[in-house]
Amino acid sequence: MRNGMNIAGVSEMVHEVQTQPHEAICRYGAVARWSEGRGIRAHNEPAVLGTVKSPRRYDLTVAPEQGPTRDDAPTAVRLALTALAACALTTFVGGGSARGVTLESLRLGVGAERVREGGRDRLTNLSYDLAVRADTGGVDIAEVVAGMETQSPNHRTVIDRQPLTLVLGDGAPEQAPEPAAPPAGSGEKVAAAVDWQYSVQFLATADDASAPLRVDQPKQLAGVDWGPNPQEYLLTALASCVLGRTVALSEAAGRPAGPWRFRAGGQVDIRGLFLIGPDPVVPVHRLVLEVTPPDGAPDGWQDLVREAVRTSPVAGLLMDDHLVKIDLDAAAVGHD
Repeated sequence: MRNGMNIAGVSEMVHEVQTQPHEAICRYGAVARWSEGRGIRAHNEPAVLGTVKSPRRYDLTVAPEQGPTRDDAPTAVRLALTALAACALTTFVGGGSARGVTLESLRLGVGAERVREGGRDRLTNLSYDLAVRADTGGVDIAEVVAGMETQSPNHRTVIDRQPLTLVLGDGAPEQAPEPAAPPAGSGEKVAAAVDWQYSVQFLATADDASAPLRVDQPKQLAGVDWGPNPQEYLLTALASCVLGRTVALSEAAGRPAGPWRFRAGGQVDIRGLFLIGPDPVVPVHRLVLEVTPPDGAPDGWQDLVREAVRTSPVAGLLMDDHLVKIDLDAAAVGHD
């Protein structure tokens, strides 16, 4: 054990996915619903980890991007930033533990500028502030950071654009429209911070009034089911953000909003996390957004959803490539 991680257990997992590649595929999903008076409620679906289903469920109220929050609820943008930071730290803890680094404290703050103009809404100028206090055992922390950049699925999803498939009602799957170009100029600062607790458990906070968020992995991936994992937060952010924009566009057009259901799905090949094979797939991929409209939805609702995707800051985060500036503050600590 190191930093609460069972290194031998991880090694066994690596061996298993090398001999049984189908066990490497982890499928995640999240559902967001909107209804009058209740706003957006979201939850993760049971994860399918190789051939094992993990029946964990966590419910969230998601706050509107503008206006008062609901019961200290996070916005979809905050969920996306939390997902990005938590996945990067999960990869850092795994890589550092495997190299013999003993952590005392670990925090990653992720920041961005949110630029809005007219209907366009994009996240730009992404940055990480990584603070590490550890007994490195002679390991160069910069090498662990480099591994984090290479092997973190959510991070790689953001720096290497991923296609998104839309399924609108009973329609055939279609490619989502390209995200709108970001407006010129600077925007408002948005940020979230994630602190390591133990093993793959993290606590995410923000400067707004929203409550802290727990982040963990399923038990099959060395977690203790303390909270959703980073991929589940990312998919929840995607479904909730596009749903919120769809409702806003519907109301602006004078159409009844009605109850909507949005489901986001994606998968991770953990061979990419361990760089197994000649061309490992690291990002969250096979992203899909399935939309169930309200009964009696007016003609043209599909175009509202397409426009919501095109102008969604979270969809733009995933479907475009971004540069991420990383500042490292690392200090050695002694252990008797």
